[in-house]
Amino acid sequence: MGPALSTARIVVKRLLKTALGLPGMFLPRREPCVRVLFYHRVNPYPVAKLGPVSREITVRPEEFAWQMAYLASHGFRVLSLSEFEALRADNRQPSRNSILISFDDGYEDNLLYAAPILKQHGFPAVVFVVAGFIGKESSDVLPYADERQYGRFLSYQQIEAMLAQGIEIGSHTISHPLLTSVDSPGLREEIKGSREKLEEMFGVKVTSFAYPGGDLDDRVEQSVAHAGYVTAFTTRTGAATVTDRMTALSRTEVSASDSRLVFRMKLRGSLDWLVVKDSAPIRRLLSLSNRLLMPLAKGAS
Repeated sequence: MGPALSTARIVVKRLLKTALGLPGMFLPRREPCVRVLFYHRVNPYPVAKLGPVSREITVRPEEFAWQMAYLASHGFRVLSLSEFEALRADNRQPSRNSILISFDDGYEDNLLYAAPILKQHGFPAVVFVVAGFIGKESSDVLPYADERQYGRFLSYQQIEAMLAQGIEIGSHTISHPLLTSVDSPGLREEIKGSREKLEEMFGVKVTSFAYPGGDLDDRVEQSVAHAGYVTAFTTRTGAATVTDRMTALSRTEVSASDSRLVFRMKLRGSLDWLVVKDSAPIRRLLSLSNRLLMPLAKGAS
């Protein structure tokens, strides 16, 4: 019953996205920009083994493979994080079909299932790692988590293996809190402290940050800038344009409810107008609905 409820939500979301993407098909194409795709999980795990959150943010390997093949066959240029940051630093216009691929949270399946597909096409990517989750299970650190072994985060050795493959890492805090609710000393630790920890552990320069849940305000954004990050990414819907602030870059989420048609719509920008849902009142409403529905999904499983 729990998985059935999650599946129903995914189906409804897919239908809504398809319907809402149609008006965007008639909007003019945007100026050259970088479409920053962001994923969370790529795996073939049984739905019943995943928690209600993971069920909705998991992309199946066969779908991820199709998406990457689509990018390869339709002339998209996939940038590394370093290339993206250099492009922005030089204030150069990207080509119209520029893509950056990112993953939030640092789940083990990013290495096991996504990385081989990326390697097949020679695509770079960046994984935003939660420093305090390294080597842990989602059931140790998150509510509505997965069954053990199905929600593992990357270990120290796995992150090293990923770096060796050319996949870059960024920071996603130490404990994945909603940053607007964290006091100033805690904010410094979550933002600057996470960067310092990752750099010390892996001997790489960490230049980029992703806001957990896209939660930020002026205080949080200023803390990220003061910590020395070159770029920081939100969950705000849309493409990253030259007019975006470097510490508040838009992204395009890819999830379980994205059909192949919806994926193509998102690449074109047909759903970018849904940035309206990122307003504070709508975000609060969506957060409330999730808080009400997730316990139901868990209790029914």
